[in-house]
Amino acid sequence: MEISKIKYSSYSDQELLSFLRVDDRDAFNEIYSRYWQTSFHLANNILKDGPAAEDAVQEVFAEIWLKRKYSLILNPRSYLFQAIRFQSFKIIRHNKVIAEYVERDFILNFSVNDGEGNLFTNDINAIVNQIVSNLPVKCREIFILSRNGHMSAREIATQLSISPKTVDNQLNIALKRIRVALASSLVLIEIILSQHSA
Repeated sequence: MEISKIKYSSYSDQELLSFLRVDDRDAFNEIYSRYWQTSFHLANNILKDGPAAEDAVQEVFAEIWLKRKYSLILNPRSYLFQAIRFQSFKIIRHNKVIAEYVERDFILNFSVNDGEGNLFTNDINAIVNQIVSNLPVKCREIFILSRNGHMSAREIATQLSISPKTVDNQLNIALKRIRVALASSLVLIEIILSQHSA
């Protein structure tokens, strides 16, 4: 086993790539060994998240193995630099979509009267209600039907005789304004809460 490792470590990247195309697992392992650490550091510098960086690297190397027979890689270092960056930004985009969905779901489904009456929920409701009260009439009506009436975009569109696209556009306008207000106000809320809990 040690002899095999020494043997493969002496090959050039180009030689390893040629072996890889004929299903040589040891050649793949050598490429992985040579470039895993550098790839991880690059991904981690972009993502600032160790586990996510590991996932990005694993995904790229898995892709290299799966497409080994048709690979046009000429320079592993250059290829991995581009592939890791692409995979990292793909993860960022994916997480951003999830975050925006969760944030949208939170705003639309945050209970207006949850019976708790705690400082945090009261402050968020106050912020949301203030923004909603200042929305244009149609935009406000659509948001209230969605949030308080728990109606889907299609149901709101039917009730108001408008298109679902218009409903979505108006909801996005409302959510954007609320998001901006929450982003600035929640910092103050956290400070207040931390002072009270200290």
